[in-house]
Amino acid sequence: MKDLVRRPRAARGLPLLCGLLALGFGLFSRAARVSADSLRQTETPPALPASSTLDFSATLDAPAGRHGFVTVGDDGRFHFADGGRARFWGVNVSSTRLNLPPDQIERVVANFARAGLNLVRLEAIDNRNCLLGSVDAPDSLHFDARYLDRLDHWMDALRRHGLYYYLDLLDFRTFKSGDGVLNAEKLDRGARPYALFDRYLIQLQKDYAARLLTRRNPYSGLRPVDDPALALVEICNEHGFFLYPDKLEALGEPYRTDLRARWNAWLRDRYPTRDALALAWGQANGQPVLNPGEDPSQITVALPTLTRTSVPVVGANAPVDSAPDQRRAPARLRDGVQFLSEMQRAYFREMRAYLRGLGLKTPITGVVSNDMVPDISSVAQECDFTSENWYADGATDDPRAPGARYYANRDPLRDDGAGGFAPFTAALRWNNQPVVIREWANPWPNRWRAASIPEALAYAALQDYDAILLFGYQTNRAPNGAEADALNDFAFQSDPTVWGLTALAGRAFLSGAIRPAAHTLTLAYPPARQFQWPNGVSDLHRMAWSVRLNSRLVTDAEVARQAKEKSQDWLTPTNGPQDVRRVRALLDDLAREGVGMSSRSMAAGVWRSDTGEIARYTRDERLEIQTPTLRLIAGQFAPGRVYALGG
Repeated sequence: MKDLVRRPRAARGLPLLCGLLALGFGLFSRAARVSADSLRQTETPPALPASSTLDFSATLDAPAGRHGFVTVGDDGRFHFADGGRARFWGVNVSSTRLNLPPDQIERVVANFARAGLNLVRLEAIDNRNCLLGSVDAPDSLHFDARYLDRLDHWMDALRRHGLYYYLDLLDFRTFKSGDGVLNAEKLDRGARPYALFDRYLIQLQKDYAARLLTRRNPYSGLRPVDDPALALVEICNEHGFFLYPDKLEALGEPYRTDLRARWNAWLRDRYPTRDALALAWGQANGQPVLNPGEDPSQITVALPTLTRTSVPVVGANAPVDSAPDQRRAPARLRDGVQFLSEMQRAYFREMRAYLRGLGLKTPITGVVSNDMVPDISSVAQECDFTSENWYADGATDDPRAPGARYYANRDPLRDDGAGGFAPFTAALRWNNQPVVIREWANPWPNRWRAASIPEALAYAALQDYDAILLFGYQTNRAPNGAEADALNDFAFQSDPTVWGLTALAGRAFLSGAIRPAAHTLTLAYPPARQFQWPNGVSDLHRMAWSVRLNSRLVTDAEVARQAKEKSQDWLTPTNGPQDVRRVRALLDDLAREGVGMSSRSMAAGVWRSDTGEIARYTRDERLEIQTPTLRLIAGQFAPGRVYALGG
């Protein structure tokens, strides 16, 4: 694999990351078998249709865990303890959808096995009316016996059929006054962001993790910490200070005072006097950024405002002369973002160490936002892998009609911007760590969703991700009484345009039918860039349509050395017009190496992978994959036109 931006003094060739498995298209017919059960609809309940007439269960190496625990190898990929690559193609089943009788759990898991899935994320088990009891329970300290029994059945059934499972610890838990939580009614589900810094809430998370992970499953005889079928664990789901920055403006007490005290203590450690802080922050809009009523020694300095619109400081401790614009000044923002990022790092470091102390051996992550540098980098520095979501066209609240939601009905294949599947998800890779797309979808009623499976397959393979999981799969009646087999935005078991391709695409992904990229572009963030706000994906990330991306933090000394040596081992995004010019230059560099991609093809809306196996025609809204073992075309087809896909 080549570093794309490196300019070696002497030209040299480097081998590809891995060889392509020469399986032939027969990989499907040899690895799978046509099952009579899969062809007789009377044998398959309507709510559990097979993903394919081919039965891929023989491709699973049951029981799961027979090759040892999943680990992170020196190459930055998941491996089993015996050395083999651990790679996953899976699905999510969530909260009340897990609350099934054992016989139905067995049918669902068998259906997943027929589809060749090898990982299931048991998502939001701490949701209302789930593991922590009913919504009107006085506390969230006790497990519901029936739900726990069914969760045990899930974990055991998955293990026996050769599927691994993935747990998240803090998701939608409703902390209650009966837990001893102060002003619990003011906390949202998951206690975002309180759970990251309040000592008592952190202790409650530890207690929950210990009870869940160290109790013995009566069916498998294993504690989850001892079960190698437990592949991955999340400390928290969609949490953090940066994903919902507006929550910082409305913190309840005593948490607001606590966080402000920590912020002011951080400032006192960083700046010896108030005058030093005032000098460092300087002026904005002709006025001092540090307002007259603010002093770290008096614990009156407000955090910066990270929201998109001005929000005035509120609360008894607000400085009298605080001005919202001064809270947005770049210097105050940089310090505030660094402080919050360090708080997150401390939380992830503490929780990961605690889980390891329980005996948990599997890789651990925390899920924040992959498109905000200070957010995802805090996870990458403290955890074993990064994990996030990508949704092509989720429901959006309509600001014109409160309570109404709408879908944009966009065609993702028309999009080659930084928010597309490849660039947005490639922002997850930091420090060459494993990457997991633990939720993705282009849901109904989007009319273009048929291309979503081919697109996810193509770019998850090109970026060499370690796991990708569709969201989601519904197994029972919804709380509103809707039938389990009714089509809705995340009921992919009832959507043949997606579920009908899942098994075949999974086989292609797990067998390595599409090669990973041959080049890597490294994006580097020095301290001044790391803590800017806002700070998201840039046009440089669009290179993920053609090459592999990786991000890392660099020191000021490394920046000076690169400038002195006039080398270019990495690029720093600017989030400005310069990034587009650099993309064009990088593509022309690839063209000089013989790769069929250049700035001209980009201008024409055509993106090719550096392996030559993937072609994306954004203006024609079409995706093509041609490898020795796979031919695939998806998107829009013009009447009367012939599309050639090779031999």
